[in-house]
Amino acid sequence: MLLLKEYQQKTLDALRAYCQLATQLDDADTAYYQSTRAVFGVGVPYHSIPELPGLPYVCLRIPTGGGKMLVACHAIPILQQELLRGDHPLILWLVPSNTIREQTLAALKDRQHPYRQALDAHLGHVAVLDIAQALYAQRSVLDSGATIIVSTIQAFRVEDTDGRKVYETNGALLGHFDGYPQAALDKLEKRANGTVIPSLANALKLRRPLVIVDEAHNARTDLSFATLARFDPAAILELTATPDTEKNPSNVLYTVSAAQLHAEDMIKMPIVLSTQIYWRRLLSDAIAQRDRLEQLAIAEQQATGEYIRPIMLLQAQPAYKGRETITVEVLEKTLIEDFKIPAAHIARATGAERGLDDVDILALDCPIRYVITIQALREGWDCAFAYLLCSVAEMSSSTAVEQILGRVMRLPRARRKQHDDLNQAYAFAASASFAATANALVDGLVQNGFNPLEAKDLVRGRAPTSEQTGFGPLFDASATADGAPTGAVTLYVAGRPNLADLPPALAAKVSLNAARDALIFQGWMTETERETLKDAFTNDADKQVVQRAYLEAQQYDPRTPAEKGIPFSVPTLAYRQGDWLEELDKTHFLEHPLRLSQRDTLLGEQEFPAAAPRGQQARIAISDATQQLEVEFLQTLHQQMTFLAADKGWTVAELVYWLDRAIPHPDIPAEESGAFINKLLHDLTNQRGFTLDQLVHDKYRLAAAVRCKIDLHRQTAQNEALQTFLLPDSPLVVTPALVFTFDPLRYPYNQPYQGAYRWKKHYYRQVGDLKASGEEFECARFIDTLDEVAYWVRNPERSSKAFSLQTATDRFYPDFVCQLTDGRYLVVEYKGEVYRTNDDSREKNSLGELWEKRSHGACLFLMVSDRRYDAIRAKINA
Repeated sequence: MLLLKEYQQKTLDALRAYCQLATQLDDADTAYYQSTRAVFGVGVPYHSIPELPGLPYVCLRIPTGGGKMLVACHAIPILQQELLRGDHPLILWLVPSNTIREQTLAALKDRQHPYRQALDAHLGHVAVLDIAQALYAQRSVLDSGATIIVSTIQAFRVEDTDGRKVYETNGALLGHFDGYPQAALDKLEKRANGTVIPSLANALKLRRPLVIVDEAHNARTDLSFATLARFDPAAILELTATPDTEKNPSNVLYTVSAAQLHAEDMIKMPIVLSTQIYWRRLLSDAIAQRDRLEQLAIAEQQATGEYIRPIMLLQAQPAYKGRETITVEVLEKTLIEDFKIPAAHIARATGAERGLDDVDILALDCPIRYVITIQALREGWDCAFAYLLCSVAEMSSSTAVEQILGRVMRLPRARRKQHDDLNQAYAFAASASFAATANALVDGLVQNGFNPLEAKDLVRGRAPTSEQTGFGPLFDASATADGAPTGAVTLYVAGRPNLADLPPALAAKVSLNAARDALIFQGWMTETERETLKDAFTNDADKQVVQRAYLEAQQYDPRTPAEKGIPFSVPTLAYRQGDWLEELDKTHFLEHPLRLSQRDTLLGEQEFPAAAPRGQQARIAISDATQQLEVEFLQTLHQQMTFLAADKGWTVAELVYWLDRAIPHPDIPAEESGAFINKLLHDLTNQRGFTLDQLVHDKYRLAAAVRCKIDLHRQTAQNEALQTFLLPDSPLVVTPALVFTFDPLRYPYNQPYQGAYRWKKHYYRQVGDLKASGEEFECARFIDTLDEVAYWVRNPERSSKAFSLQTATDRFYPDFVCQLTDGRYLVVEYKGEVYRTNDDSREKNSLGELWEKRSHGACLFLMVSDRRYDAIRAKINA
């Protein structure tokens, strides 16, 4: 089974936390506000749907290339266990088009596909149906496991032929309504004589489906909401790159950033943009770049074994009457006749022409290297070999590039390549305005789900003229007293250089003042540029002038320490066993076994109330449509699920087995967990008077209580283990022999800093997950101004690419990690005064102090609060 990426796991963790809180409060609204406050730092108001009052309806925002469908497959068991609490969930999987429907059905039915493997691993037996199959599905299919019905939402609308069949009487479905109590049938649609209509719509409504909506922004209309309401869903989960933020705003629960995708090698970054007025010259440049990438791909295959065939997507102009246009035919003819591209290397994919259908474009023997389209490729077409977008059409609006841009962003095999040019994407545009084209690319990236600030950083390149664009490393071009721009170096030379053959990027930095025998170089000079500029001169004296200019221009080096490749390695807290060193993690606590079977098993009234608790507030509203009282949504849902459950005749052993499987405990042997659960059930029946039927009937609530009980015992045992590590003679050390190293190429922040202050010493170009004001910002700014600090990092949260220390139950990710100019390391954790003295903060402070003490002066740790920033300088100087 395909392992989840860190950002995918974080997304699912946020979903699980929300579902658990919504069930606890029986309030989707309050749970969303509290969950978003935990995720984003500020609570977001919940946008309820009038047609679906009380319904948990949330959105996961994942940009193009982020694997949202795999996340959806892992999300289904979370919704089942934490919200639905039913043994045989019915899932309605809605997609935006028939093409996507066919692809989704094929993937979910393929037992070797990662999507299906994720479902099988968590749900057991899974049946995947389309609407036509669902119309004749036997009740035994729905009663034997999870059932997924894949459809477009249009297929459920009454004006659609299939939609009418969904609501019509269907004799094949008569058996789906037998044997249920009247309370389960009351809300179903009925005939005039009061009998239930045996329709697929009613069969869905009876089972309270979980609804997954792919590309949800296409389904947030009043008509769609009304359609979904007819099925009385248990929950709706949207997955999209571009949620609706205006008319019917989505309840975005978690957002994935471009930085997170890049840190996991999911996307090509950056997009290198080149513009050219003349389209044939542009095409020549693009072909040369594709050929160069193919040579690098051959070298990559020789080094790693990975096969890549770089593909160019060419965007032609539509045919217009009365004026000359660069159509698909013109482009193909130019490729073949002017550039000698074999016809077999070219495919047309324009909608009317489907040259990619039934083609395995990843196959070793596939010859295709150029794909010509107009506005959009076939929906769902995806190929990580697509590296270049070349548009001979004017690329001045986001709509012109939005759909096609996402096709060139996926990195093959989600694995960084040895040749860095194969980690980037390339855009070539026939345009007189670099800035307009760059802005169109940025807008297109935003439409693919990227943060606007991140999108601007993703587009790199330089205008072919002095056009100011705001993209790439630009420098102040205002003049100084001697006529040279500020941020420039003046070279006084004897000879006249040959500047005609300079590469465009270098030529844009160079200007000649013939009257003064001076060459002016603006900005930072790379080693490659130095050698190229030397070659422009014929005498050695002038070459030496270039060398001196290179050294002087280093002061304008705009690169961060990470971009320069300066290593940032911090000693971590290590566990020593003889000559062996390894980072302290939770596995070391296993040396102090939990012995769960010997722990307390009695669930008290507070841990497992005899009666299912009501919501925190008695929220009773009157429905405008029915004028009937509506009580808590989730409690009503769980009651309805009990009508559908076959919970009669269970034995204690069967309940023990069910609970043992429902509660994850990879650190506890089955014999330990089984004995613990068996005794716990014995205590509930003998000491608290529960019957076995009661416990089986309420098994999901019981599972949640048992899980909390086990977690409490686990935490107690791990706290006991941690205390032994804090002793003076514990085997913990801090040594340069075992360090954590920040990856200079990967910084997985979730939200970019958006304030006005310009950071001077941050290790990476961007500062992540830091607000533009407040105490943490002030602390970071104070660190950034310290002379004693060489560089620092705003440490990412909950990432393997962040510095952390193991606590009793989790890992501690300090806020700021600093490299000092004297070679020492400083770690700073900022805590608001209200949190400074709680148990969590005390534990973190103890670990930080232990890390400092075991380093013997090489490392410093400080927990700061109440704006006492001067304590940082005092700590360094002490």
